[in-house]
Amino acid sequence: MKPKIREFFAQKRTYSLRGTLIVGIITSTLILWGISFAITTMVSWNQTKDVLDEALVRSAQVLSQFVDRGSEPNRDWLRRGYGRVDLDEDHFYFQVISQGRVIAKSSRAPNVPFVQRFRGGKGFADVRINGDPWRVFVLQRKHSAYEIQVGHAVEMRHEFLEDLIEELISAGLLVLLVSIVLNALLVFFGLKPLTIISKQLAKLSPKRLTPISVNAHSKEIVAIEESLNMLLTNLEVARKHERQFTADASHELRTPLSAIQMKLQLLQRQAPELTNALAPLQHDVRRATHLIEHLLILARLDPMSMDSADELPKSEVKIEVLITEMIEAYQEDLNAKSMCITREATDLSIIANHDLMLVALKNILGNAIKYSPISSTISIVVRAEGRRIALVIGDNGSGVNAEDLSRLSQRFYRILGTKETGSGLGLSIVKKIVELHQGELTFRSLPEYQGLEVTLWLPAIQK
Repeated sequence: MKPKIREFFAQKRTYSLRGTLIVGIITSTLILWGISFAITTMVSWNQTKDVLDEALVRSAQVLSQFVDRGSEPNRDWLRRGYGRVDLDEDHFYFQVISQGRVIAKSSRAPNVPFVQRFRGGKGFADVRINGDPWRVFVLQRKHSAYEIQVGHAVEMRHEFLEDLIEELISAGLLVLLVSIVLNALLVFFGLKPLTIISKQLAKLSPKRLTPISVNAHSKEIVAIEESLNMLLTNLEVARKHERQFTADASHELRTPLSAIQMKLQLLQRQAPELTNALAPLQHDVRRATHLIEHLLILARLDPMSMDSADELPKSEVKIEVLITEMIEAYQEDLNAKSMCITREATDLSIIANHDLMLVALKNILGNAIKYSPISSTISIVVRAEGRRIALVIGDNGSGVNAEDLSRLSQRFYRILGTKETGSGLGLSIVKKIVELHQGELTFRSLPEYQGLEVTLWLPAIQK
């Protein structure tokens, strides 16, 4: 289990920078909003308590002034005088107490004093009335025979705070939503130049390394754009130098090899007895020439990609013509090993580059001749399968084991134990050419090592 966990975390995963920034901003905004809301709630609660306590004090003082004005505080007088400052509607309840007895009160205030035997002149007291907590302010004047008590239920404070919190939440959520939308838009438009750069880079190919243009004003984006354009310029210069070097090197190498080959042929004519001695040297020269030709082909094909395959000159080519030209190119080698070819082809055509497709077929046939025994047969079958055409070339060689099949098209890969010489580039060239034609190259080893089948799957002409 642990190795799987380590493997899970060791895997390289990609993520969206835009999504990460948006999620991060939203998360941090929510956290800050929550902290701000908690602080605001606590401050509001403290402020609410102070304001309501102050309201109790003011109410008691106003009521005391009305009480002191009357010669005797009877209920009718209090009701008339206190009607202007009645607090019942605000959930404030008062009592006028004389000698421990309530002589006047709000209509909904209890008949007994809120606070019994209060000492201290004036102050607040927290009491319970009918099981509910109340907050009461008591006012006792030195020269007055009356005691004023004003109070309200603590639940009223909670209701007041809840109403305030609801308003804060409504306003806060609106601000939060606007903030999230603005931040998301800011991230989207802030990273848009990176998206433009990514799309422009995706359109580039080894044959088209044009500078990118973003038209951004951000210093960071401008720095990225300038660095990428400098890199693209350097790559284009390096690619041109590489092509020039390959062309010059191939010319310089092929010229002396051709001269050596001509001198060897001249020696064989002048001294026939040296023919056997010169044969290995001629073989090595041909092999070197063949290797250089393959390297030149790869140098031309490497800059091409699937995106630039459409730029490859193509035309309608008859497969039968390609097969005939391929066989003619190797007729001497076939005769030298007394080999024959069976053909099963139909009158099919493909859209292809004639020269490159001929190179691919010649490489396959050359391998088939090289690795097949004397007097063996090479079969060539062409058939249509749906929207594809299968061109199958099979030999009677020793075949290839399963481990080597998947590596046949790798560059410079050669099967161990074979006596035949080669560069290991032929099938890699075939694969590249087939891919440039939106095709597929597959291999199948025949049962009991009776040979190898190489199949070129090419798109059929859609009519």
